[in-house]
Amino acid sequence: MPQFHCRIGTPEGAIALRSVSAATADAARELLAADGLEVFDVAAATDGALPALRRLASLRIGGAGRGPFGRRARIATADLLLLGQELAALVNAGLPLLRCVDILRARRAGTLAGTVLDRARRELASGASLSGAFRPEIERAGVPELFVTSIEVGEASGDLVTALRRYVAHLDRTQRLRRRVRAALTYPAVLLVVASVVVTVLLTVVIPRFSTFYAHSGAELPLATRALVGLADFVATYGVFLLAGALAAGAAFAAWARRPAGRLAVDTWSLRLPLLGALRRRYYGLETARTLATLLRGGAPLVGALRVTARGTANRAFRARLERAAELVTEGSSLHAALDSQGILDPLGLEMVQVGESTGALEEMLEHVAATYDEVLDRQVSLAVSFLEPAMLVFMGLVVAGILLSLYLPLFRTVQVVS
Repeated sequence: MPQFHCRIGTPEGAIALRSVSAATADAARELLAADGLEVFDVAAATDGALPALRRLASLRIGGAGRGPFGRRARIATADLLLLGQELAALVNAGLPLLRCVDILRARRAGTLAGTVLDRARRELASGASLSGAFRPEIERAGVPELFVTSIEVGEASGDLVTALRRYVAHLDRTQRLRRRVRAALTYPAVLLVVASVVVTVLLTVVIPRFSTFYAHSGAELPLATRALVGLADFVATYGVFLLAGALAAGAAFAAWARRPAGRLAVDTWSLRLPLLGALRRRYYGLETARTLATLLRGGAPLVGALRVTARGTANRAFRARLERAAELVTEGSSLHAALDSQGILDPLGLEMVQVGESTGALEEMLEHVAATYDEVLDRQVSLAVSFLEPAMLVFMGLVVAGILLSLYLPLFRTVQVVS
């Protein structure tokens, strides 16, 4: 029987080489897949195939399971959005689920999304439901639990297409909001970088030349000039140590922030910032209302929807609030009272939720809350940016003007004395 050299991925995230006896390459691939292994390459046992596969086997999994520095890779939101759209279209066309997954994975070979679909396909073939096939990928590949829960709700209601389309619409709105916020903050970030570069050049290049000139002149310098020259000398003498200390402090803070206690502290602090904290609370309130509306429209129970929403929230402090709200609802509290006690929504949002509970139209009112928060957040971000941009320009101008004025002040005095 022919021999095949196969490059495989182990469950631990390593790539290894294995030789298999099989009738064909496809048979060798199926044999290894039955053992729970990821098969990346299959080559006939020739003289040149083994060394090439050995070189490939020395690498770690990148897009198929591990990211840079050995961190577990997560499926990209854009890939998930396209996957949901295509899956809904294929299911709506009446194709069997196995055929749908085969079509999707054929276009994504060699990517993390393709690896996720490969594993899901094996689970489906063994008799698992679609949601059950994707559920292990929550931990393996960072597939959002909301995606899996939406599929599960669609399977329970018998309308998988609507559930998928509802999730895709939710994900698309969330992505558009994030893009708007990032685009609004791009210009202020560029201004901050430019200001930092200008001040650094003045302190390290321009001021030392002026200080040499003033030292040879022997003239008495004003206080502002002496302070500026002293600052430049300090930066020139201890700049390397300051940079090293800043990098060390940043690395230490990043390591601490990656720990559960540090991450919780940072997330809590981010919600309490004077201006940005309010915007972040509004954003997470919007996400909460929109996710709850999506799940409840699909028929998910309220407590389960709250818990799924909590697990899908990036901010751990806000996540803890949602988890506590789910506990309160379990104990018999109404939704608006639970959200109010945890400060998840503002009075207007709470009033709409209360109206939705009393009229039996909770899903519609949650969507109204999300739409209202979306408009308010858009206005607030635009207002904050419109204030921040001129404020940064004025601040940068004042700093540069103050530095230049301090440098040229002795020259002005010399001109006055000569006149």
